[in-house]
Amino acid sequence: MYTDFREQLCSRLAAINDAGLYNNHGTIVSADAVIEIDGQKLLNFNTPAPFALNDCQNVGQAEGNTSETTAALEARIARLLNADDCILYNSPADANCALTNHLLGRADAVIYNALSQFALNGGPTFCRATKYKYHGFDIDDIEKQLKLSQAQQNRLLIVDAVDLASGNIAPLNRIFELANRYKAVVAIDQTLSAGLIGQGGSGILGLLDTTDAPEIQTGSLQYFGSNGAYIAGRREIIDFLRQQPSGIQASAPLTPQNISAACAAIDSIVKSDTERQYILQITNYFIKKLYCLGLEIPPTMSSRFAVMVGDSGNTETIVKKLAKKGVLVAALTTPFVSKDQCRLVLTLSANHTKDDIEKAAAAFESELQLFPKS
Repeated sequence: MYTDFREQLCSRLAAINDAGLYNNHGTIVSADAVIEIDGQKLLNFNTPAPFALNDCQNVGQAEGNTSETTAALEARIARLLNADDCILYNSPADANCALTNHLLGRADAVIYNALSQFALNGGPTFCRATKYKYHGFDIDDIEKQLKLSQAQQNRLLIVDAVDLASGNIAPLNRIFELANRYKAVVAIDQTLSAGLIGQGGSGILGLLDTTDAPEIQTGSLQYFGSNGAYIAGRREIIDFLRQQPSGIQASAPLTPQNISAACAAIDSIVKSDTERQYILQITNYFIKKLYCLGLEIPPTMSSRFAVMVGDSGNTETIVKKLAKKGVLVAALTTPFVSKDQCRLVLTLSANHTKDDIEKAAAAFESELQLFPKS
């Protein structure tokens, strides 16, 4: 049986390789600004941690520093996001599945971004509610789906705070206006926002001038120096979720070390406004360097930005060539984006320096012939 299946897999892998999409690096999860792969040092613009959280992660390893409780961590997250309460989960996928499966029934509607990462849209995909998809931050498309969902009893509108594909932030004022008009509950995914932008690291809501607030905020603990995820929001919502079987009470995903590290990270992040300003400054510096090379970069208001390439195979070719020059970036290709919208995605941290940016810009300049002409 496996012989036939193996041949099919080999054929598929050959097609991926012929298309120039074969991934040689595997999954890169290092939080360092400079990493080493196969003896080569690379500037990490793929998965760097925004701040140096090593001290926070060591808190839980020191004897006598594991006394923080789950409730204390939930309270810290709720305060950071100005929410009533918070509940922890094993992973972002678990949190988003709990959100949609426990709050929504067959009579309800879930409206979500078809272009979101699976951790966010995995919950809507498998829930019982009627599903409506919009694309990106297209306000007209969001309104269209809200109109179509009026036959359902309740509507849950799920929005990324920061666009995974461009780094730009959601137009929340317009989204809140639509939600009020069409009677929808709003859930904001703060994974790329909480701790990273806004006064005190409060996320997108701390950056925008808005009097409205989402009923629900979700996110990962990745940038808080720990595993797991959370749902924060209105008290009744969190109270209801606590009555369900898949919360932390059942799976207990966080060790005392995880909890202490996350608590220490949040305490540090709240005081890191200087580092947040630096990250945005160095991001803008990098963008200006690439603009001067004639590269196309969509608007962004975070430490994440994209460089447009257009062709899938060409995108992966550029990633490989940049890696050989010591620069690690992420590729975003089909099926996440259309064939003519493939791009490189870069994320910066407080540990990146102007010297790092100069080296990276020089690497991009050496491969200009592979980018579309502006």
